[in-house]
Amino acid sequence: MAISTASAMATTESATEFTLIYSYPLLPYTQFALPAVSNEQGTNRLKHNRQPATPDDQSVVRPNVDTLYSQAVLDLSGHDLVIEVPPITDRYWVFPFYDAYGDNYANLGSINQSPPGKYLVHYENDTARKPGLYSCGEHSASGNDNCDGYQGIITSPTPYGGFVGRILLKNGERDLQKVHAIQNQTALYRIARKGPHGPRLAPKLTMEMLNGSLSRDIPTRIMQLCARFAPFSPPRNISDKQHVDRMLQMAGIHNGQYHPTVTNLTAVAQKARENVRAIATKPGNLINLKNNWYGLSPSGQGDYDTNYGMRAYVAKNGYLALVATEALYPSYQKGSSLTLGPNEAYTITFNSKPPLADGGFWSITIYNVQQYLVSNDLNRYALGDRSGLIYDDGSLVYANDAKNETFRILVQPSDVSPPSNQIANWLPAPAKGGEFSITLRFYGPTNVLADGHWPYPVVEKHGAIRAETEKV
Repeated sequence: MAISTASAMATTESATEFTLIYSYPLLPYTQFALPAVSNEQGTNRLKHNRQPATPDDQSVVRPNVDTLYSQAVLDLSGHDLVIEVPPITDRYWVFPFYDAYGDNYANLGSINQSPPGKYLVHYENDTARKPGLYSCGEHSASGNDNCDGYQGIITSPTPYGGFVGRILLKNGERDLQKVHAIQNQTALYRIARKGPHGPRLAPKLTMEMLNGSLSRDIPTRIMQLCARFAPFSPPRNISDKQHVDRMLQMAGIHNGQYHPTVTNLTAVAQKARENVRAIATKPGNLINLKNNWYGLSPSGQGDYDTNYGMRAYVAKNGYLALVATEALYPSYQKGSSLTLGPNEAYTITFNSKPPLADGGFWSITIYNVQQYLVSNDLNRYALGDRSGLIYDDGSLVYANDAKNETFRILVQPSDVSPPSNQIANWLPAPAKGGEFSITLRFYGPTNVLADGHWPYPVVEKHGAIRAETEKV
């Protein structure tokens, strides 16, 4: 079954499959929101991560170690919000806003050249609403907007959502303090709602709504979450609301409750999973970047419109991804695991430095089979433009010159040290070998990174390269 807005003769089974796919992101959303709602932090308050991720941090899978995060669970059901952005001029930063389904509907940041100041964040239960960022004053298209002193107005598609700010961390303890200062100057707070609508547009986001009386069976839980959220959280594309409402009703979603309309939900859920996997490999959703690297199409990453299959796929494999203009996440072998024996290694050969927008950065990170960072004596979990990479002649890849040549990254078990002249470019894999995976990240990407015109690195397996004292 294709997940689209086409008006077809739906059955209760196809409607249930659609609903499982459409509503799947609510499952990771509850996992994201529960820690804040269940403790004193509460909603609409920033929580700053003060240190980069380590192997001991297992709250999220596949963390990056390039940025420090600032997170908040957003509840716009009864209030508007204001976010205050300090001047950030010396690094990449992005303050992304997500709806309850994981759509990255608005971004403030260095790529968008967002000015410092106050931004209004609100929700409207109006079919004429236009979710996203509306810039004000001299930064808008007209230059004549009256926005009550705000730099911009951010309209959310749903009353519930999330915020996951990312600020680039350069090398060194001194830079860590600089990022802390930026975090400390960033503020998020509630204000009374403006406009003609009443004081509350949806129920308050609570523990009961997120986790109360839910089935342990995952497909049933997804349907129950849909019944709770969908009445107040319309589709990202409001023109698809009638179609979505019809499908959800046929699937048994009515008056905040789920009443099954199929006899075997487990079988339908299995079909939905297979459908999502198939959707993720379609040419319109997957881009062959060559050399066995693959990327997601812009319509299948971050902001999904009616591409509900890709929305579910990314929610499972990389929840709260940014839109492609902010970041790219190419995967090797379509995300399949790599394997090393205890005396084997991979060399990743870059033909040139990745071309990025001004202020952009890149990294390659390694994860163990559990999708967490790999422990090693160097405490090195990623390599990239800030890592002191060297060319074969020992000169720095990122020096103050125009040199742009081939360089290599060595991936080999953490208990097999390479020669001293290769340690700078060594990315330690799990000790004694085994399965792992790698992720490239490009923040501030150029078009040639997205469409495959830049030659992606070649990955080759070979025998481990040992230091002279360790050769056997």
